[in-house]
Amino acid sequence: MAIVQFTRFKSDKPEEMTKTAKQAKAIFEKHGAEFLRLSRFHSGTWAGEFLISTRYSSWEVYGKVQEAVAKDEAFAKLYAHTLTFAELRGRSVAVSIDL
Repeated sequence: MAIVQFTRFKSDKPEEMTKTAKQAKAIFEKHGAEFLRLSRFHSGTWAGEFLISTRYSSWEVYGKVQEAVAKDEAFAKLYAHTLTFAELRGRSVAVSIDL
């Protein structure tokens, strides 16, 4: 059962979003996330906003990664920097259903 966290940001700085997402990807994957991906909405209510998706193999791994990232100084600096050019718009967690 995979756990996926979705985080939306609004920003008019796509190059900076891409640069910081690459840095976040290295941090999250180092701590055990299966992946971190950056997408941009091109239609609908959130058109123009960015979506960061991270995936974890289980709740246990999700918890361990969240705890490790919360203590990671590099991530704290990166997140503070991100908030200088982007606005956090929402966060959701989805749990896959095995079929």
